[in-house]
Amino acid sequence: MINTVIIADDLTGANDTGAILAQNGFKVGTILKTDHMEQFEDYDVLCISTNSRGISGTEAYARVQEAAALFPRSESILYSKRVDSTLRGNVGAEIDSILDYLGEDYRAVVVASFPGSGRTCIGDILLVNEVPLQMTEVAKDPTAPVHTSRVTEIIRQQSRHSVGYIGLEKVLESSGKLLEQLLETAKQNRIIVMDARTVRDIEAIAACCAASGLKIAAIDPGSFTAALAGNLFKHKKEAIQKKLLCGLGSASDLTRQQLQYLKKIANPLVVRMNAGEFFRPDRRAREMERVKEAVLRSEESHGILVITTTESKEDVLDLSRVDGAEHCSKKECAGVITDTIAQVLYDLVQEMDGRVGGVYASGGDVAAAFCEKLGISGFNVKGEVIPLAIYSNTIGGAHEGLPMITKGGLVGREDTLLQCMEYFETVI
Repeated sequence: MINTVIIADDLTGANDTGAILAQNGFKVGTILKTDHMEQFEDYDVLCISTNSRGISGTEAYARVQEAAALFPRSESILYSKRVDSTLRGNVGAEIDSILDYLGEDYRAVVVASFPGSGRTCIGDILLVNEVPLQMTEVAKDPTAPVHTSRVTEIIRQQSRHSVGYIGLEKVLESSGKLLEQLLETAKQNRIIVMDARTVRDIEAIAACCAASGLKIAAIDPGSFTAALAGNLFKHKKEAIQKKLLCGLGSASDLTRQQLQYLKKIANPLVVRMNAGEFFRPDRRAREMERVKEAVLRSEESHGILVITTTESKEDVLDLSRVDGAEHCSKKECAGVITDTIAQVLYDLVQEMDGRVGGVYASGGDVAAAFCEKLGISGFNVKGEVIPLAIYSNTIGGAHEGLPMITKGGLVGREDTLLQCMEYFETVI
């Protein structure tokens, strides 16, 4: 039974958005010949192209109307107007067309971001691999050039409906505040443009839209449609959410700043280990169990799980005063701490039974100790997140192919830990 209709302005866009939903467990079909619609009766999602990017706005409007009329007009169906990820073509006219077809009580929510393809929207500016849209080759496109980076401006130039805007600062607030902002903006505007930087931002927007009670048409390059369909149609296959497991072995100010920045943006679970307990075997074992239990007890509510010994400067120990460490050299003490963090990481990967999608190890000693426990023979190096923060898959040993990012403790800027988590989202 059909629950989602995707109308794209070209065939590759139709297939691309359909593929995202197919990965989430929906049965997806792309229609090429409309005289054989009966062959698609048992599909969840149907995609169709109007091939309307390079034509006039008036003709594009008509083609979207014709495509929409092939499907039932029903509140139980999510209509998606798939737009180009660089907003080329007749975006405003095609939004008007789908709104006119669905009726006056519908709102169009525009989420132009597509993080997996390097498209993000901040301050109403669409960035393509961090470059403002108007400074990319899109400005010189021979058939559909775009001369502004502002999403609202692109739509206002083409649409006759009022356009509202919700910025990233609102998207990052609590779900309740975002919902309040969405409902308020919808009172005055038929079209609502929303910023998003990450997959998690898009998921938050989709959850808010699903909870709002508004009748919404999704306008986006694909990620928002997939997230909204996932919220609206609960019968879809439940995918296991892969967790990102982080072990922070550095006690540097920079590492703590990176952790605090992550906490502001991404709602990680942070469990602090008391390193003062590491130097007596019985107390070390109890502390390790406490930390693992804390992670396993709360993992369901968090996508990012962080193990660290210091959240603030006050957590840094004077090891000369720690029971059991007073007769150890600084190198020996550091070895005990890194080995303990690595052991907890290894135990969690084992106990979470495939739910860990990637491991981030900050501090070369922690990374080396963790890899030794895995028993790997090397890395399949895939890429550089930033200099000295490297993404790889493990070779050999336990959990072969495990995605990892290894980073030095004094490497990066305040937002580097967040960058690494977002990088994982694009590759796992």
